[in-house]
Amino acid sequence: MKRKILWGGIALLAALWVSASGAATSALKATVIDRYGNQHQVDKFTFQGRQDLEIYVQGQRRLVELVKVDRLRFEGERSDEEQRVVLVFRNGVQEAGLMVTGGSASPHQDAVGGGSSGRRFSGVTELGPFFILASDVQEIVLRHPVGEEPPEEKILKATIITMDGRRFEVKNLRYHGKQRLDFFRGRNKRFIPLDKVARIDFEDGGTGDEFRPITATYWSGKTVMGTVEASLVRLSGETDKSYFERVNRAFTGVVGSSPFAIGMHDVKHIRFRQDKDEESAEDSADDTADSASDSADDDAGAGDSQ
Repeated sequence: MKRKILWGGIALLAALWVSASGAATSALKATVIDRYGNQHQVDKFTFQGRQDLEIYVQGQRRLVELVKVDRLRFEGERSDEEQRVVLVFRNGVQEAGLMVTGGSASPHQDAVGGGSSGRRFSGVTELGPFFILASDVQEIVLRHPVGEEPPEEKILKATIITMDGRRFEVKNLRYHGKQRLDFFRGRNKRFIPLDKVARIDFEDGGTGDEFRPITATYWSGKTVMGTVEASLVRLSGETDKSYFERVNRAFTGVVGSSPFAIGMHDVKHIRFRQDKDEESAEDSADDTADSASDSADDDAGAGDSQ
């Protein structure tokens, strides 16, 4: 009897975990048009197993969430290492950038697996599992639920103070193309949503240090401590471009009308700016959001540490 109760409890926990995982990222649907004009109706649509794309806009790396995209079109030859891609977002905004589609490219730091097999879109069709190399795609039309509002795009503003005291007023701040800062607490990898923090302070470290201690203060007053990668050592197999991006373009954005980039080793303080009319709403939501992100971090950290 006790054994049945135990197995019943385990089954219930497993069911709850599966449902929670499914709710965290809803499956995307898309119509994929290849270079021969064939259309493929794809469910559970992803790129490299993820629901975002890595593109370069004015030389700066961006991660674009597919849930925000209405359609995208590739402009280039199949053999091109990089292709121009035009994205039309669900809010009507159109943006062009470069996307690495060649088989010799390595995926971004959060992607699972290597780049030797080529960057690919995958999912499921009526005929079974589906995948197609990015270089074979002409156009993709995302099929979002009718009446669903697209996620709001937040423009982060911050003052960055360097180790030598210089100040930069930065708009649209991102960390390696994302609006979150990856850090480590012990051996677990976690993240800080940049739209939830008021300031991040970086402790001094030696030139050869691979990690720098940080303290992040949320708008709610909560503080989080950890370490971030700041190594200047070239990694095995790292290309000139990927090394330069990692070391000198940890944070990117716009200063005035010019692109801005700075390495992790050069940052001393980041002070985020928040519109006055948003502060009260953000403060009331921070505690709930912080608790949720901590729970998500625990799950993500367990996976990253494996």
